[in-house]
Amino acid sequence: MVLASTVCSSLSPSNGLLALHKLHRSYASFAEFQSDLPGLLQQGRQLHDCISLNRALGILEPLTGEHMPPEAVQIQGENFRESLISNGLLSRNRAVLWVLARLYGSLETLKQKHVYLTESFTGFAIWLRRQLGSDRLICSEFLEAVDVGFDNIRHEDLRELTLLSSSFDLVICSELFDRVRNLDQSLAEIVRVLRPGGRLVATCPMAFGQSGSLVKALYDPNTGKTRSVGESEWHHDPLRSEHGSLVYRIPGWELLDQLRRAGMAQAEIHHLASWKYGILGTDLPGVLVIVAQK
Repeated sequence: MVLASTVCSSLSPSNGLLALHKLHRSYASFAEFQSDLPGLLQQGRQLHDCISLNRALGILEPLTGEHMPPEAVQIQGENFRESLISNGLLSRNRAVLWVLARLYGSLETLKQKHVYLTESFTGFAIWLRRQLGSDRLICSEFLEAVDVGFDNIRHEDLRELTLLSSSFDLVICSELFDRVRNLDQSLAEIVRVLRPGGRLVATCPMAFGQSGSLVKALYDPNTGKTRSVGESEWHHDPLRSEHGSLVYRIPGWELLDQLRRAGMAQAEIHHLASWKYGILGTDLPGVLVIVAQK
């Protein structure tokens, strides 16, 4: 990394910036994370220096090792978790790839697994289809109340999957746990379709500073009606461009207990930050990734 050293020298980096070259920690509880939180928030002040490195050096994709040069990197806002884009991948997507690299060792090993991805239209879905092909990868979307029809896209409701039990080695779930009407039911379905030893790798907005979730809306299955708790909150959804998707909760660290109750033998949340891999966040320096194993 001679070029990286040269750029770092020109920026007179702090030890905090150097520490964000490749930072990966895992936590099994909020108490473990809470002790690190003040330091992580302090490191978050280095984010713009990290972006300067990406502008100068580009990004190295963590699973393939492919280098994305600076001209192939787009920065579309201050929320670097969502706005640091290259090769169709966001910062949080590359965080998932780094976790997969650590879990499976290589792309070739991952290609031998049966994978379910709960998205079809995103840059990440396109990237993963290109790498894994259609024999081992199933993609879907939740197509209820979408703007237009999609005859060639598989519809799945995470609360009631039509997939066979014990049929997948890996489920990847991006930005859904805040939007599903019944999270416990959805987690139980993920456990059902996983094989013994299978894994869930997921991202979602998190109330990372607390154990409890922030409840935004409640769904009554008996009436089929939803009641907002306070002002309704909607998150961006390209399939529902007028309003987006209603937020039911911002999960807190109790999510780990929910995963264990659903049947996961192990559950952790990983914090990953790396300007080398283009994995950066907003308040936190990096991205939180949920990892659980059946």
